[in-house]
Amino acid sequence: MSPTRATLYLVIAAVVLGVGIGSATGLTGKDEYLLGLRVPLEMMQGDHWWVPFIDGAPRLKKPPMLYWAGRASFEAFGPSLVAARAITVAFALLLLGGTAWLGRQLVGQWRTGLVAAAVLLGMSGIASESRRLMLDVPVAALSVAAFCCYLAWTQRPRMLLLIAAAILLSAALLTKGPIAVVACGGGLAALWVTRRETLALLLRRWPAHLAMLALALALPVFWYLDVRSLYGAELAQAAQDELEARQVGLSADALFGIVTLALPWSFVALRGLWSLRHEPHGRFAAIWALLTLLPFLFMRSFDRYLIGSLPALALATAFALEAGAAPPWTRRLGSLPPALLALALIALLWRWQLGGWWLLALVLIGFVFAWWRRAPHPAGLAGSAALLWAAGWGVAFPALGVNAVPAEVVTLARDKPVILFDGPEPALLPILERRALRQTSRLTPPIAPGTLITVRAEDRVALDGQLAALGLHATQRLEYRALTSAGSGIRFARAGATRDDWKRAWTERSPAPLMSTVQVLEVQP
Repeated sequence: MSPTRATLYLVIAAVVLGVGIGSATGLTGKDEYLLGLRVPLEMMQGDHWWVPFIDGAPRLKKPPMLYWAGRASFEAFGPSLVAARAITVAFALLLLGGTAWLGRQLVGQWRTGLVAAAVLLGMSGIASESRRLMLDVPVAALSVAAFCCYLAWTQRPRMLLLIAAAILLSAALLTKGPIAVVACGGGLAALWVTRRETLALLLRRWPAHLAMLALALALPVFWYLDVRSLYGAELAQAAQDELEARQVGLSADALFGIVTLALPWSFVALRGLWSLRHEPHGRFAAIWALLTLLPFLFMRSFDRYLIGSLPALALATAFALEAGAAPPWTRRLGSLPPALLALALIALLWRWQLGGWWLLALVLIGFVFAWWRRAPHPAGLAGSAALLWAAGWGVAFPALGVNAVPAEVVTLARDKPVILFDGPEPALLPILERRALRQTSRLTPPIAPGTLITVRAEDRVALDGQLAALGLHATQRLEYRALTSAGSGIRFARAGATRDDWKRAWTERSPAPLMSTVQVLEVQP
């Protein structure tokens, strides 16, 4: 494939993934607005590089690579949502490129690789997670890139390729630690099982493999040991918190999660894994998918942790499409959840008299036509799926106004100390102010007069109690209402909203019954 053609494909993918990433009302999540955006901002304010900081304390629950990238992007382009989220989009492009290259290597033709990349572009998990500055797409991209370099080395044993694999694996480990081992290690194990010559190479050239492993571990281990010497107690507590959060035990949530992340291709992929299980490339994809999924069957995790399984499923889907092993029911069944989700979003926007629904409606019509016709072309399937997610997450969802911050709040907070109490709300105020701001659920002195405190109405009683205990008094400066994120990206109704509230919102043709009330207080002398 020519460089010009490859560049064109990357530009198209970047446009599809980048639609709407600059919108403050776009898809987000707690890990993004509480950590992903604020940590690099605080690193800039405190001039921290080596160890990330948040709210005045080292952020040690996750490795630092994404926060390093965040600060570097903010330093180069200025703090903004585009500068932040473009990082994840770039890693998504790397993941797409790696998947395309793997398809080419496994089957011997670029067509299969390009189909696999197009399938991956249209999967739910890539469409949503690439739009947020979070860890999961970057660690998957770096892990797959490391595996690609290793596979290239097995075919052309040049030391530079093995060094590149080690560096990429090191970066993946510095992004999300053990998840990199699962994503890259699963691919390596699948390769060694399905291609005996690579296993023989492993045994014959074990010193080179050992050197690669040592190089990959060098910087992560050094960072960990250095941080332990500086912040031993904090690191131990962070590790304990992470272990408790995982809650080890058998769980089927990962099975549901992987089906959700791979929509609308889920059932085509599963059918491909089964029907091509006797083919070498099909067996490789099946083993890789299984090994990247297996650990999460024994612990509590979020669906997005399974992003590393999606390249294997995309490859299986491409193999099935190319072999004619995808019965119509597999794509039609997979198309139903995205279509129903898009239809619900269209209905809300239309009922609440907001813009953006008509574009999504047009794209939805094309999507249903492509996925329900008798003999569709793979390009039509992949393109319509990618466009549906782009129109939904990039255009229609931002039109709901979730996390909208009035301009007067941004103006009032400018150049003043700000505390985001509990929530936090406004969730995107730090990036709009280009400052980390302080977030806490427990006030501690000193709190200077003139400090602004933002709080949801339902948390006002708790805030007033803490202010009284500190001998402080605050008066309300502003109040506004908005739909707000409740942890998950698509949960935007206020805490405690009932079915009756949803009925009222529909009847009144307004989202007001679902909105949270946010108050801005100022501490008095």
